[in-house]
Amino acid sequence: MRTIAIVLSLASLVLGGCQTDGVNLASNASAPKPKAVVVTDFVYSPDVTVIDRGYTVRLSRKEGGDLPFHLRKERTLERVNDEIVATIVATVRAAGLEAVPGSGDAVSLKDDALIVGGRLAPGKAADKKSKGAGIGDGRGGVVAEMKIERQGSFGRKAVASFTAEPVKTKVDGGAVIAALPEGSRNTGRLSPDVEAQAHALGRGIGDKIVAYAREQGWLGEAVPAAAGPDKKKTGV
Repeated sequence: MRTIAIVLSLASLVLGGCQTDGVNLASNASAPKPKAVVVTDFVYSPDVTVIDRGYTVRLSRKEGGDLPFHLRKERTLERVNDEIVATIVATVRAAGLEAVPGSGDAVSLKDDALIVGGRLAPGKAADKKSKGAGIGDGRGGVVAEMKIERQGSFGRKAVASFTAEPVKTKVDGGAVIAALPEGSRNTGRLSPDVEAQAHALGRGIGDKIVAYAREQGWLGEAVPAAAGPDKKKTGV
């Protein structure tokens, strides 16, 4: 079973330089379209709490017994991570780029890919939540601090970084399910409120990736199915 990392300090993940609300380090307009976008697992800030009691109860029944607390927590983090990643993948695919969930370590020098990864952390809106930053159990205010790297024949380099907030736009549920790893599909769905938060955050991240791809000239003109968020709000 893979482990979803939890950072112990802000210094444990450096996102390729400075971060802004918009896509940063923006452009190498002459760069060719990548063959694929690889979306990696998230790191969770210790200040972010993820709770889905309904999911863990259903999972315990499915596995034939009450799961220990540490396993309930681990399985929930993994399942929410997979739902966010799958939403990103579905959003990027809808815009016209090949996208897959995966590991940056598995991308070789011969591959031509964008590698997208990042950290879930409290945003400014988390201060307004009495329960603090998180997903599920009435929590919110989580943002994604992301980086984009380009892997090619000359190695890997950081090309962009950004902070993404949740975007409450309807996603294609079927496309998200299709992008989930088989193991996650088999464990069952998240509770509706948790699933909605995961989709909103994944869509916000996916829209930023699509906006970056448009800046590079990889997508042509408008692609309504994965239109980016309001520029006045994001600075993209």
